[in-house]
Amino acid sequence: MGALAIDINDAGIAIADATGVLAVEPGFALVDGGRIITGHDARSRSRLQPRQASNRYWSALSLEPGTGGADSDTSAAEFAYAQLEALWQRFGQGVTDVFLIVPGGCRTEQLGLLLGLAQECGMPVRALVDAAAAASVRPYPGQQLMYLDAGLYRVAATVLDQGADVGVRAEYALTQTGLASLGDAFARRVADAFVRATRFNPFRNAETEQALYDQIPAWRALLRGQESAELLLPYRDEEFRVTVDRAAVLGVAAGFYRAVTQLVAQNREPGSLVVLLSDRLAALPGFIDELARIDDAEVECLAAGHAARGVLVPTPIAVTGEQVKLLKRLPWRETAVRVEAAGGAASKVAPPVVKVAPPTHIVYGGIAYPVGAVGLVIGREVDAARRMLVVEDGNSGVSRAHCEFVMRDGELKLRDLSRYGTFVNEKKISGETMLRRGDVIRVGSPGVELQAVSLEAAE
Repeated sequence: MGALAIDINDAGIAIADATGVLAVEPGFALVDGGRIITGHDARSRSRLQPRQASNRYWSALSLEPGTGGADSDTSAAEFAYAQLEALWQRFGQGVTDVFLIVPGGCRTEQLGLLLGLAQECGMPVRALVDAAAAASVRPYPGQQLMYLDAGLYRVAATVLDQGADVGVRAEYALTQTGLASLGDAFARRVADAFVRATRFNPFRNAETEQALYDQIPAWRALLRGQESAELLLPYRDEEFRVTVDRAAVLGVAAGFYRAVTQLVAQNREPGSLVVLLSDRLAALPGFIDELARIDDAEVECLAAGHAARGVLVPTPIAVTGEQVKLLKRLPWRETAVRVEAAGGAASKVAPPVVKVAPPTHIVYGGIAYPVGAVGLVIGREVDAARRMLVVEDGNSGVSRAHCEFVMRDGELKLRDLSRYGTFVNEKKISGETMLRRGDVIRVGSPGVELQAVSLEAAE
């Protein structure tokens, strides 16, 4: 069989060999009568036996008793070992080399513990490989490259260096949120819809709560492709149905989507950007549309198990020496894609010039404020000497006078006055920039948003 790659992400542990992805299973464990079960079986009972279940052990990997996350003295390492052992028993036959794909946020002691657990299972581990490097299989000449992924309790954007090979330059993470909290919010919103429409509350008991959570992946898939969907939840001899609007359900994800988009925008460099988007984030309804708000950014959606396959195809990455190392730099495994015109030479055709009226107003809180030559300053405190629009409290990173809009030479200009930065379509501006109709301006974090619009006077 040869080589096997295991991508360790608690939101979906992917196992692959040279033929393809063999399985993807969740990082869930459950103690049942002194025996530990893991993966899909554990997740399917996690709402029925919540005190015996855990999905936090990979993010809190430790040998300390009680760190597993369940109401027991089980350590996180015991749960992790049980899952690795189960995977090895299923897929390890004939395997001579194992590559462990790891998130960039793993601490040194956690990496050492993971390696020890894998070797205790009998895995012939050849290398630990950073997930971002493993997922980046081909270069994008002239563009920045960033890998964006999420686990149950963490989201990370990794900036990559492109040269003769690909290397991890820096990782930026959100550590107070992840797919677990987003899934809980989605479940609560759908449960509220069932209550309003049918008076049936899926959270009334553990059985229906488990059924609700079991359906979430399928319901998300429905809402990715349509504006509304009928959701069906069977319970005993009855079936409860509710039709939900995509926008209403996804309202619970707005804060998460905005935070992740800002993570990308704040850590990019000037110029065009390619975002390699993991399947875990690409599966979220509307998330790709949110990323599309970032100027000069192209999103490439990766398939499930892409990082695991990335270290095996076309051939397993070469590893020298006997010592197991963490690899953050890998050779390219595919060639760059260049788009050329017929005849082999790139050509550009100038588009027709279309004159578009400049924006005239700034919308904030549902009110359109006109902008003239005097200017409109956005900030957090009133200044009697200026025409001010004071934004709401509760957002950090907003200066007293943060930015100014002014109409000059027939164009709407935006000038940054802050210490913290002003963002247009999630791209940080420098100095002064011209605005177009529909541009979204953000000040602060998580941020207040304003929009540039054009309003014609009534005749």
